[in-house]
Amino acid sequence: MSKMGISALQSYKGAQIFEAVGIHQEVINRCFIGTASRIGGATFKDIATETLNRHRYAYSEEPGDKHILISTGQYHWRQGGESHINEPLSVANIQDAARTNNKRAYEEFVKAASLAIDQCTIRGQFQIDFGKCTPIPIEQVESAALICRRFCSGAMSFGSISKEAHTTLAIAMNRIGGRSNCGEGGEQPERYLDNDDKFNSTRSSIKLHQDALV
Repeated sequence: MSKMGISALQSYKGAQIFEAVGIHQEVINRCFIGTASRIGGATFKDIATETLNRHRYAYSEEPGDKHILISTGQYHWRQGGESHINEPLSVANIQDAARTNNKRAYEEFVKAASLAIDQCTIRGQFQIDFGKCTPIPIEQVESAALICRRFCSGAMSFGSISKEAHTTLAIAMNRIGGRSNCGEGGEQPERYLDNDDKFNSTRSSIKLHQDALV
């Protein structure tokens, strides 16, 4: 809620500032009247089936420890569980590519990440019909250097990540002509003036400051 600028629960109730994802219209009409649900999803029957399955497991007479909840991998990756974009194979490949400059590992990362996105996201379900696309002249396409000017790194406060990571992000964004965000924790004062060598500058282009009321 805080990311939406809401600081009180009373302001949140009934505001309908969100959309439902994965919920059928019959559930929306009964429980979340007026909420947008563009792609549909689980019906009352689906919800009831999942609830009964959990109840059956908890109270069944089959041998086993019923005091331990089943981890289906919804929050933490589990073999055979829910699919995740950041799964072990992708992480291993991108680490190998970054540490050893392994081009093949990066290609494997791209392949695994693309497959995970197809399985885990709504955008992964879409396919572009290039046969119906009208190409534009290459002269109208911006260069990579111009596109990079719009790139910004996330606002990760110093302290939530290490000094090395915070500084490296700033250097990388400065090198490509983008903008790094120092986050609310800020950066070391000496980095404010570190702007002479554009290629190695550690200065963050975007600065946030949080004032606390005492």
